[in-house]
Amino acid sequence: MGKPAATDRPCLRSLSHSFTLDVAIFCPTHAEAMEAKTLLAQWLAPRGLRWSEAKTHIRHLTEGFDFLGFHIRHYPAPTSSRSGYKLLITPSIGSITQIKRKLKGLWRRHVGSPTVALINAMNPVIRGWSNYFRTGVASKVFTDLDNFMYYRAQRYMKRRHPRKSGRWRTTKYWGHTLGPRQDRWVFVDKGRHATLRKFAWTKIVRHRLVPTTSSPDDPTLQDYWRQRRARTHATAPRYRQLFQRQKGLCPGCHQHLENGEETHIHHVMPKQHGGKDDLVNLRLVHRNCHHQIHNIRAPLGVRRLLEPGAR
Repeated sequence: MGKPAATDRPCLRSLSHSFTLDVAIFCPTHAEAMEAKTLLAQWLAPRGLRWSEAKTHIRHLTEGFDFLGFHIRHYPAPTSSRSGYKLLITPSIGSITQIKRKLKGLWRRHVGSPTVALINAMNPVIRGWSNYFRTGVASKVFTDLDNFMYYRAQRYMKRRHPRKSGRWRTTKYWGHTLGPRQDRWVFVDKGRHATLRKFAWTKIVRHRLVPTTSSPDDPTLQDYWRQRRARTHATAPRYRQLFQRQKGLCPGCHQHLENGEETHIHHVMPKQHGGKDDLVNLRLVHRNCHHQIHNIRAPLGVRRLLEPGAR
């Protein structure tokens, strides 16, 4: 029996030799995937690039493939999907193995160090990895990694205090968090008030799809876009504060900051002239606006727009 037409979407993936370039192309049929490969090869040739045939594969989505640390695959869902399949994007097995190996090395490396040094080395790794994968289906993976960290913490405590009782080690290294989270079983340094972060503390953030008929330029949909932008989640607290202070507008072009363009943080008083990283000295601007502000060939009024200090 052939596969359902709704899931007949092979994927073309390749890695360029000239520089690191990962490409994933989703096509309805195998023939269109081959056609896309030919067209892209023609587009890359004048630029001195070429496909790596050894690393280019065409696979059906029901088989799945790894891409940029994620595993993308169609899973059977006969009762919850019209096509009978559901697309899930999860952390790949290789990514999970790599983060476990890295964390295991940190546990071993800091056996003789103060506990606060271990926590300070672990937290950026945990926060960065979980933030990268929180856009996918990662809740179960985060829980499994927290269980792995608990097991490594037990080994760490036994290795540091082999002659102490389990109750003594628990009292010394385990505590609860303060604030609204109220987690009663976390690895802590009670003397330095340091807490080892958990993967499960990272909130899963889904990208909200925009209907194909909803254009930002449609005057009848201004309320929709205003509400959508108001609910936009900002990952960095500083970015969120600047975004709210500016009411979501770029002071250079007066357009919305999240219109698809890249955003930069601009220093009103340049750091080379003594400017600080305080919020009062920072502005969120679009990338092109930022370049125009710092371009000496730009009109004087534009250059002075966000730089009242000496250049």
